[in-house]
Amino acid sequence: MKEFLKKLKEELEGAQKVVFMGLGEEKLKDDGVGPYIITELLGQQSDRFKFINAFIDPMSRIDEIIEFEPSHLVLIDACELDREPGTVSILNREVMCDIVPISSHTIPIHIVIDLILDKLPDLKVFMIGIVPKDIEGFETMTQYKEGELTIDDLSQNIDLPFFDFFLSEPIQEVADQLIEILIKLMNKL
Repeated sequence: MKEFLKKLKEELEGAQKVVFMGLGEEKLKDDGVGPYIITELLGQQSDRFKFINAFIDPMSRIDEIIEFEPSHLVLIDACELDREPGTVSILNREVMCDIVPISSHTIPIHIVIDLILDKLPDLKVFMIGIVPKDIEGFETMTQYKEGELTIDDLSQNIDLPFFDFFLSEPIQEVADQLIEILIKLMNKL
């Protein structure tokens, strides 16, 4: 993680305003790592830091990003990198084209990035990619913070997941470490 932290500091050097956007499907175990991290950081929102859970539809959140006028956009997602589960890497746009598959149910992330860059040409964009251990669906789904939040609460906040996260143990540990690192780093920017 030391090497990752060094690289992350370099990527965020000179950051004025940063959008962190979580990508992934919380119903597919470790694929929900991006939304999990963002959900845990929602309380850190400020005039300099915005947290967006795009889940599987980043296209729907483009206008929010453009309106915030960030200097940096940091995507957080599970990525297959032919490395050990829990490996964390910083990926630039060109690498994202190669590792994030094109799917019939969503627009590829590099196209979404290009649409944002068309409006914010000086925006610095990169991804924090986390190698998943398990992206299988799970049989039993429970409502996120059931008993604490109502269905109306969840419906009114598009950044909250509807279902609980079921990250594998190593990915949960890495995600919690990343949350701590991001909070410390934001306090220093």
